[in-house]
Amino acid sequence: MWFTAEVQVPSTLPLTRQSVSWRVNAEPVAFLGGGRALLLQVAHPKVAAGVEQHSTYATDPWGRLFRTVDVMAKLAFASPEVSAAQAKMLERMHRRVTGVTDDGEGYRALDPDLLLWVWATLTDTALLMYESVRRPLSADNRARYHEEAKLVAHACGVPKDVCPPTWDDFTMYFDGVVARDLHVTAAGRSVAHATMVPPLPRPLGQVAAGPNQLVTAGFLPPNVRAEFGFEWDHHRERELQRLLRRFALVYRVAPRAVRELGLRHVVRREKPLQFAWLQRRGAELTAHRMSEIA
Repeated sequence: MWFTAEVQVPSTLPLTRQSVSWRVNAEPVAFLGGGRALLLQVAHPKVAAGVEQHSTYATDPWGRLFRTVDVMAKLAFASPEVSAAQAKMLERMHRRVTGVTDDGEGYRALDPDLLLWVWATLTDTALLMYESVRRPLSADNRARYHEEAKLVAHACGVPKDVCPPTWDDFTMYFDGVVARDLHVTAAGRSVAHATMVPPLPRPLGQVAAGPNQLVTAGFLPPNVRAEFGFEWDHHRERELQRLLRRFALVYRVAPRAVRELGLRHVVRREKPLQFAWLQRRGAELTAHRMSEIA
């Protein structure tokens, strides 16, 4: 156990590098769950419409990823001033995201239910990925992780009375949304088609596609995986478990300081990561991939 009962969760952001959230999110494997979190988000018809109509997932996939990582990392772990600035920027961005779904329903990104679901997918996925290659959190640390994550939720615009108060409440909420509220639309399938193959030039794209697809499909709830049309069987499950064992082996030999370099770098940077050539090439590859379903 990392923390004793006497350690207090802060009342405001930012979180420190002694927090459970830092331990979970600083591990590189957390980023491997990005596809799973995104597909859970767009399995909600209103979120899918917002991503399709307002996001640059198809025109600048790497830039979108870098900006998302930058916002969430600095919101949680940067200085108080930078964290507050990120929260204000996020609110301004969400304020512009309104529209109508494929079924004619109106949506707005500042809808508390939609903000709650997007936050929940990130919170659930990060912990799921961590525990898949490291070790399960103790009950105390799981509760602390939830309390810390609620601070991030509030900074993202989720009202305090909307967040599930305990981790058990969170899992009940999450399972309920998965069972009742998710339905994959054409917009959601479009995002999935762009997401399942990383926009990397050959041969990197082919090398990365296999692990990305295994993790993304394998960690989706079975009903959501079926709605997206992803096949799953015992052979794929064994492949996923072998991949996770390889990750766990790397983690046992790689020092913590090395594993945390990525998040530390993002938090220290003044601006989001930028790789102009990769972003241009990624846009070209994604445009080509999207033309396959046009």
